[in-house]
Amino acid sequence: MSEEESNCCSLVAVKIVPDWWTFVVTGVIAVILGLLAITWTPTFILSVGYLIGIMVVIYSVIAIIQGVMSKESTGARLVLIIPGILGLIVGFLVLTDLFATWLLVDYLVAIWAFMAGFTNIIMAFAGAFGKGYKILLLIAGIISVLLAIYLLVFPFIGQVVLFQVFGIFAVIWGIMHVGAGIVAKGASGNSQ
Repeated sequence: MSEEESNCCSLVAVKIVPDWWTFVVTGVIAVILGLLAITWTPTFILSVGYLIGIMVVIYSVIAIIQGVMSKESTGARLVLIIPGILGLIVGFLVLTDLFATWLLVDYLVAIWAFMAGFTNIIMAFAGAFGKGYKILLLIAGIISVLLAIYLLVFPFIGQVVLFQVFGIFAVIWGIMHVGAGIVAKGASGNSQ
């Protein structure tokens, strides 16, 4: 086999390295979002709630249209139409009532925390991982479940604290990304 034939048939390692400016852009966006989450926490939470409400309304309208236009049986059509109508009610409630918006975001985060926590706990007992890894999974799971309970018991205070912690994380992560972009720019300038 010639060298050309062996080259065409061999595996080629692909290196995907993003440009330096992508780190800077994502870092700046993260810092801005983080600062908004820290300084305007209630507004930030409501914005997330409104975004979710808009998505629920759009999805519900699409489901209703699909149900009405479907050529399937009545039962199959109702499976689309009834949740679509319920979704419209929830979506409009979220968009017109600040309290409902705030609670929607709180409950979604709490549900996610419960799911993540129980998944980690189950993996800690049933997984085939090392003992140290299982202990870390168990701790992470317990923390997630406790966070979910806290958010359900103290929805307003818990959510403000949660979004402020998110904001601090986003600012730190963003600064690190900007730094990584600057370092990458310097490294790419040196290699040329």
